[in-house]
Amino acid sequence: MSEPILQRVGAIFVGVETNLGEAVPIEECTMILVTQQSRTAYAGNTVDRERRTEELRNFEQINTGPYATVEVTVPASGSGVPPTESAVVAPSYGLLMRACKRVEVQDLEAGEVRWEPVSGESDSITLYYIQDGEMQCLPGTRGQVTGSFQTGSLPTISFSFTGLYRRPEAIAPITAEPINQADEIPVNYQNTRKFQIRGVDFRLQSLSFDFGNTVTYRNLVGYEGVHITDKRATVQTNFEAPRIGDFDVFEMNESHKTVTTGAMAFEHGTEPGNIVGVRAPKTQFSGLSEQDSDNIMHYQMDGRCLPNAGDDELVIYAK
Repeated sequence: MSEPILQRVGAIFVGVETNLGEAVPIEECTMILVTQQSRTAYAGNTVDRERRTEELRNFEQINTGPYATVEVTVPASGSGVPPTESAVVAPSYGLLMRACKRVEVQDLEAGEVRWEPVSGESDSITLYYIQDGEMQCLPGTRGQVTGSFQTGSLPTISFSFTGLYRRPEAIAPITAEPINQADEIPVNYQNTRKFQIRGVDFRLQSLSFDFGNTVTYRNLVGYEGVHITDKRATVQTNFEAPRIGDFDVFEMNESHKTVTTGAMAFEHGTEPGNIVGVRAPKTQFSGLSEQDSDNIMHYQMDGRCLPNAGDDELVIYAK
């Protein structure tokens, strides 16, 4: 028998497709720096091939539409390349963002690259999942994104992808290194610049975001593909409770007479080239619950990210 497959020996390569489902050769793909990766190599809806028989028995199970899924976690950090007047370099995971109903915008004036929501046509990627000498190619891949910024922890962005099924195969070793990805830094007082709601600074314990993408695999006569058919972005925050005289959280939470919305802004990092942030220009907060942190009152709140001027409800950026 050969040596066992090692769980921690793996890599992800990604290329943006010109045409949906047409695989980009791995030689043209970029290696992505990941902290965790896992997959379901063979998934899909199944039916039983039933028969009337003389005995009670089981039947063959048939996959009616095979696909594969991949889970990837990356550091929430910048590219490591400070912006200049002529160029802004996106971190490598920007390729993954483009497969999650986001368009990549390089803003030289702001010195940032950002991933803005899009309701219309969006990119797909070819994802190569490599596990200790074996490789699976997933063309036509699209997915969903969540992110976590927890005080005292390293920040992460997690992707859940669905792609077209191709049978895994053995490969020779590939020599490559991730590019344009800085080391992440912990979320704390020293490294995290701001968390604001409606322009007011809060003492933040944690922030998470969720693109809320609905990812659908379709298998029809004459067509196979993965589509994102809806997006409903949300955030969740945990912050030190302010006194009512400083900021009325309860007024912001109410919706029985009128709905109150406001901008939310978060930025992490202090060095150009390794700053990441979240903007939600029109957020409705609700679901207020009390939390105990070091015997100090905290509030946890859910936020619905609403569009302010079209596709702008939740923007992720790096600079």
